[in-house]
Amino acid sequence: MNTYFVQTTFKSLRILHLLFTIICFILELVEVSAFSQFAADQGIPASAYFSGQIFQYGKDGTQYYYNGVKIYSYIVLLLTLLDGGVYVVRHLFYTGPHKRDITINSIFAFLWLSAGLANIYPTFEGHSYSCPPTSSPSIAQECITKLLFIIFGWIIGILFIITSFLSYKLWDERREMYDGEWRVEALGEVVYKYKPKPNLTVKVNEPEQVMIYKSTKNSEKVRTPSLFIQTATPRASSD
Repeated sequence: MNTYFVQTTFKSLRILHLLFTIICFILELVEVSAFSQFAADQGIPASAYFSGQIFQYGKDGTQYYYNGVKIYSYIVLLLTLLDGGVYVVRHLFYTGPHKRDITINSIFAFLWLSAGLANIYPTFEGHSYSCPPTSSPSIAQECITKLLFIIFGWIIGILFIITSFLSYKLWDERREMYDGEWRVEALGEVVYKYKPKPNLTVKVNEPEQVMIYKSTKNSEKVRTPSLFIQTATPRASSD
């Protein structure tokens, strides 16, 4: 897979992480507002929104309110917003990906997927997540935004899984480029060995047959783009 394509995809997905997280934040504000409008009238305590318990309400007690474990979702949401902001700022001076990016993306993948399970745990007790017709606009709004929040949460978790693999691939390629010993050969003889550094200049006496090899892989000779060969004898002009 082309490295530039992987880098572009990785950066695009990281931006999507932040955008979807902001959308989740907005959905949460709408959901809280809608809940506050109908909770008191329906006899649902305000603590029901955050408690993670299942409450019966209505005159005949046949209706149920459940909201998953919202506190955990809030923690994951705020941490992701913080990480997204740091990534955007750091990107101005970014030289990675580094090994820690793999760990961070993997951790957030776990956090969002576990938050997704925590939000739908009432389904494991036989309750469904659906929005039946209702005469209360606030109840309908609260239900729809709740479902959208859950859906976007699962999407974010899946995107973090993808960026975990992409960050590993980019880090592995970067390690291949900057780790190990490289050698410069001219006319079949090794004239220089070095640890690669960006924009390194190597001087050799022979202008022809200069080859750059990486010695860590005998079966695969890799040419480095960050090395400039400066010969002592200039090439003859073709004129």
